[in-house]
Amino acid sequence: MKNFMKKGAWLSLLAVVALLVTACGKDDPDYEDVTPPEVEVKHSISGRVTAMSGDGLVATVTMGSETITTAADGTFLFEDVKAGTHTLKAEATGKQSKEGSVTIAGGEKSDNQVWSVTLSNTGTAVKVNDDGSAQGNVVSETTKGNEAAKVDVEIEAPAGAVPAGKTIITTPLYALQDATKATESVLLIGTDLTCSDPAVTLAKPIQMIYDLEPAVAAVVRVQKLVGGQWVNATFSVDGGKVMVTVDEFTSYILFFDVNITSSTSSEALSFNPGNWDNLFGSNDMAVSAATYSFKIGTEITTVSASSRTAAYLKEILARRAGAGYMTASGTYQVNVTLPIGTALTVSGSQSVQTLKATALGETATGKQYGNVTVSANTYNRNHTGGSN
Repeated sequence: MKNFMKKGAWLSLLAVVALLVTACGKDDPDYEDVTPPEVEVKHSISGRVTAMSGDGLVATVTMGSETITTAADGTFLFEDVKAGTHTLKAEATGKQSKEGSVTIAGGEKSDNQVWSVTLSNTGTAVKVNDDGSAQGNVVSETTKGNEAAKVDVEIEAPAGAVPAGKTIITTPLYALQDATKATESVLLIGTDLTCSDPAVTLAKPIQMIYDLEPAVAAVVRVQKLVGGQWVNATFSVDGGKVMVTVDEFTSYILFFDVNITSSTSSEALSFNPGNWDNLFGSNDMAVSAATYSFKIGTEITTVSASSRTAAYLKEILARRAGAGYMTASGTYQVNVTLPIGTALTVSGSQSVQTLKATALGETATGKQYGNVTVSANTYNRNHTGGSN
């Protein structure tokens, strides 16, 4: 009788356990095929404003109705930028302002366009003497450590050339917006000449004297801006001196033939953190953001020699995408919650253009760091899901 009662108790206990297991099984969610969340695609425009030396500038950058101030190192960021073409303008005290356009193509991946801009100094005033003559001197700016590329420019106006008491404003020019690819006539250096009184014209020609490497001076061409067109200007060469005849207030430029080649590649970005795994977790997982490092500007990697010609080539490359370069920190906003049974990874790359400039047997090479593309991939235990 006692054994029969024990056996009945065990059978009752097993029945209760079976019922509990069955009940739990009905309420237990299926984590094998959970739908992963989607990460919203957002775009941005970042960059850096520098002086010609490559040092960062505290500047204002305006895009549409939004104006921001750069950090001390010159970096800036516009977040949540819509697809389309945007005009940006950079301004800083004592510098010439610059404008540029940036296009966000849109798409399924986050697009961070990088706009690097270099601001040169405003013009130098040359006071006209009582007899209408004037003498002045302007030295071009260069990237830090590349002082061999400096160009000394002398201004000599004879008596009676400009009314007494007026001022001649001399502003160095470093780039043209319409430069072409491959072998091209590159702006080596230029000068914009204006008068403090816009109504004044030159009564006599004045002279600008550029001090260059003799081998370069022998092959430059000089043009001036007339009616919106570049036309040949009168000049002569004596050793390293290029003497330009200035017969009107306008811009004068020295062109230098340079062979420029380029190739495009990309570099993978490293994210911290780069993945979140909640496939077999016990609770939902909140994911806010991932940080990464990228580069801004132009890195000159090699220069063939320490000559002034090589220094000019280095300067030409540096002007193309911002003087100098730096490593900046970026943040990719994720802002999703991962349910149990899902995971997320972030990956990205930065475009890199390798440039090579060659002239007169000298060469300079560099890397121009460009736009950043980031994508997020979410998936479940069956490795199905989506990405942006």
